[in-house]
Amino acid sequence: MNKTLKFWILTLTTFTMIAILSSSLFSSYLVTKKSLIENSLEQNEMYALKLGKMSEEVFKAMEANLEARKPDVIAHIDNPKELTRILDQLLISGKNFNSLSVIGSDSIAIATSPNVGISGNKIESPGVVEALRKKESFISKPYKAITGRLLILVSTPLFDESDTYLGMLNGTIYLQEDNFIQNILAEHFSEDGSYVFVVDEQGTLIYHPDKKRIGENVSENNAIQKIMNKKNGAQEIYNTQGTHLLAGYSYIPESKWGVVSQTPFESSLQPLNGIMTKMFIYSLPFVILFFVLAYLLSEKLASPLKKLAISTMNSYVEDVSVDKIKISTWYFEAKQLTETIDNYRKLQEEEVANFKNQSMTDPLTGLKNRRYSELLFADLLEQNSSFSIISIDIDHFKRVNDEYGHQIGDETLQFLASKMMSIVSDNDVCVRLGGEEFVMILPNYSLDEAFNLAEKFRNEIEMSVLPMNRKMTISAGVGEYKANKESVSELLNRVDEALYVAKSEGRNKTIISP
Repeated sequence: MNKTLKFWILTLTTFTMIAILSSSLFSSYLVTKKSLIENSLEQNEMYALKLGKMSEEVFKAMEANLEARKPDVIAHIDNPKELTRILDQLLISGKNFNSLSVIGSDSIAIATSPNVGISGNKIESPGVVEALRKKESFISKPYKAITGRLLILVSTPLFDESDTYLGMLNGTIYLQEDNFIQNILAEHFSEDGSYVFVVDEQGTLIYHPDKKRIGENVSENNAIQKIMNKKNGAQEIYNTQGTHLLAGYSYIPESKWGVVSQTPFESSLQPLNGIMTKMFIYSLPFVILFFVLAYLLSEKLASPLKKLAISTMNSYVEDVSVDKIKISTWYFEAKQLTETIDNYRKLQEEEVANFKNQSMTDPLTGLKNRRYSELLFADLLEQNSSFSIISIDIDHFKRVNDEYGHQIGDETLQFLASKMMSIVSDNDVCVRLGGEEFVMILPNYSLDEAFNLAEKFRNEIEMSVLPMNRKMTISAGVGEYKANKESVSELLNRVDEALYVAKSEGRNKTIISP
């Protein structure tokens, strides 16, 4: 039975409304997600800057307190009892130091507050030795004192009127105990997993909500590397424990420290589902209204043709001779509507296919990205296929960016990607994980075959000349998947370890993962 024009109008309207609603919700999803990420990054950056400013002001106040009491300390340098009284007063008034001390130029502790039993002893801890050597205002790196505490030394030199060096006045901050850093930052911890931590210029944790981690070096963190380069900003990162975070960071010039405020990526997107649900609920009344209007309009549009059809049919039944009226039948409209819907569907499929391709392709090099590699690994595991991988890293790539700029750095990455694609077969997949890190995924390759390919590629790169007319080398790690004996993550980890061995042994090498 042929469908009526009214049916096809309602069908087209329904599909159109569903498509528009779906496209609108999907676009809103992407825009809202991007906005939430950007807002979280901005908030963390502003928060880190604020806390960095607060910390810097406290440091200035601490140094000012020490400078203000220097005359009294110099005047009583030979009176340990009076010095102890001065230090007690300074400790109470300053509130930012855990302890204070006066140490002579001969490294002998003259007085301390509180009394920790080191007065009269020669102090040879790293911070004291360095401060005595520099003879200037100084904030030390974290070190362990003779008392066993992990601390930071804030020191100011003591000179008499004849400019003779007498020693130094010191304030100490116990990193693993209550201190001014914790007073400023400890409350900045949220139930959504957000927290703040502080590092020194070497990337060592000075403050962390988990006190057991204080003293740990986290310089591999991308945000910490920016701080070590004296930069402020915000970015998506994976920390040293592999957690996906949105981090803002701030460099503190006064102490050469850095403050990082970060929020778990998933926590930042928690409001997204609620927002999308509200948008759908708000849109639903309009969808219903449009459907009712479409129903009424379709009835109005179909009524003349329906009457004409009935009239024509009756004329044949009654054998009445009437002039034939030439009109476009509903088949024509149905055909056009079908083509319109089909074209619309194809357009949507092309957009989805294009978006999917973009989401799995590295925009700079044209290689596949990390997301694609995860799907490929899952497919290989499901098919129980054997495969090998080659992990590749450009040697001294940072120098290229530093010496020639990021434009040449990008051209270098594109050059490497082009060479990589030229050396593999159609079944092999080249992936850019990020930065200068690349992976070749080689289905049905044995370990020896993968190693030979890696060596061939390494030699070819070594013999090539880059866009800036200089040589480049790479280091590589090679591994073969052990079916049913390890996970892909374990395979990647051990191949990365092989890559690190290649770099530690002088670079420009290929190492097979044991």
